[in-house]
Amino acid sequence: MICEALTMSAAFGCAAFFAVELRMRGRWAGQKVEPVIHGSPYRAFTVRRRAANRVPALVRAAALTGIVLGCVAVPGAAYAMATLSFDGIALSLLPSMASGAAVWLAGWLLVSRARVAAEAATHAARLSTMAHVVLLVIAFLHVVAARTGYTDRDALGYVMVSGALALAALPQAALLRAAAARHASAFHGARR
Repeated sequence: MICEALTMSAAFGCAAFFAVELRMRGRWAGQKVEPVIHGSPYRAFTVRRRAANRVPALVRAAALTGIVLGCVAVPGAAYAMATLSFDGIALSLLPSMASGAAVWLAGWLLVSRARVAAEAATHAARLSTMAHVVLLVIAFLHVVAARTGYTDRDALGYVMVSGALALAALPQAALLRAAAARHASAFHGARR
């Protein structure tokens, strides 16, 4: 049941992304002026060449994955915290939920070419990286504590949820960071 709900949430996020990306293409369209040399270097002249009228592919990929991750990670982690039997360690999923919401918001800011999008994406990527590295360390320590007899048992569900969240969020954070760094100049001259 939860898998179907998360799949529907991801599908809704994808559909919303493509609808918004189509409407926001006008914000990304522009003119580019480049000097073009024909024949000899003394006869250079300027040609107006139309720039691409879509969101750059790297920004599109970072935004889409951030939106889908936010649509799946936040309700998925909330469901896991509410239904799986953890021994209190489930509270460590809260930073993962917060970072999922942050990358979701950063994805929408990126696709809409907001002025603060590059900065928000950089901060969201940093938050996501920190939260999920710590989450992996906590999951590892939880397994070690269970194997050494410090706790009664290791919560296999917690280890699986935290591992899945980290395996999805860490590459997405790297993609978000790369998109913000490569296309930062496109957001500084953006319209409000």
